[in-house]
Formats: sequence, C-alpha cells, structure tokens
Amino acid sequence: MLETLTKEFWAKYQEENFKVDTGSADYLTMRLVTVSGFGRRIGSQREAFSLLFCGPLQPVLPQSIYRVSHPSINEQDIFLVPIGPQAEGMGYEAVFT
Repeated sequence: MLETLTKEFWAKYQEENFKVDTGSADYLTMRLVTVSGFGRRIGSQREAFSLLFCGPLQPVLPQSIYRVSHPSINEQDIFLVPIGPQAEGMGYEAVFT
C-alpha cells in the first residue's frame, strides 16, 4: 500500500479538504495545502515528499497517527506532526521517505 502513496498521488488532492479522525466523537476538517518533493535517493523507486495540512487553530492535535479520509480515496493512517500556526490555520506535516 505504501508504494501507491506517492507525491503524484497526493498532488491530485492539493487544496481539498480531508476529515481527520481525532479518536473522539468529532472529526476535524483539514485542507491539504502543499505537497513538496525532496528528490529521489539513488536506488529508490519513489521520491521522498511531505504533506502540509492546515486545520483549525484549536484544538491542537498532538503528534500521532490519525485516520485521514477523503471522498475520492480510501481512509489512510498518517503520522501527523503539528508544526505551528500557518496563514491558513494550524499546520500539520506528514513526511514520506
């Protein structure tokens, strides 16, 4: 499954909203703001990349694995790390290597 989660896969959903399961009864809505590539390592089949999601300023979620969903794709479990306030809201980053 991880091999299908490429930079190109996520880029199709940039600027779209995702539901994030916080483990409580409520979901947070976050927008995928940026998909950034880091280049390919020698011998690697895919490019390392990061995703920047922005959600509401409160509550701030701790770094953890969250189930992220979008109407066009299956649910994905992603490790999100809060990186602080951004212009669009609270920023969360996921890095794929």
